Amino acid sequence: MTTVLTAYIDEHNCIGCGKCVRVCPTDAIVGARHLLHTVIPQYCTSCEECINACPTNCINLQTPQIAMSKYAENQLKMKKQRRLMTKSSILASSATSSVSSIPVARKQLVADAIARVKARRSQS
Repeated sequence: MTTVLTAYIDEHNCIGCGKCVRVCPTDAIVGARHLLHTVIPQYCTSCEECINACPTNCINLQTPQIAMSKYAENQLKMKKQRRLMTKSSILASSATSSVSSIPVARKQLVADAIARVKARRSQS
C-alpha cells in the first residue's frame, strides 16, 4: 500500500504571495494574489517545488485529511533547511569573492533560471 502525499497550505501563515502558484508544474495550486491559496489534491504530484518557493514555510506534504506525523514533519523541515543552507553558502561565497562580481553572479543566476524555464517549456 503506497501512501499518497499532497501539498497542504497552512492558511494561518499563507500571505498570498503567489510564488507557489508560479512554480507548480501541474497547476495544482489556485488562488489570487494577496489571498489564501489552496491545493487541488488530484493534480498534486508531490514534487516539492511549492515547498521550496514558499517564503513563509506554510506548505507541507501530507496525506489528505490526515495530519503529518512529527517525525515526517521534522524530516521535511531538515531537508528544506539543508537546501536553504546550501543556497545561502553559495551566495555568501560569491559575495565574499569581490564586490564587483556580485552583479555578474546575479546575472548568471538569472540566466540559469531563464534557461531552466525555457527547457521546461520546450519539454511540454
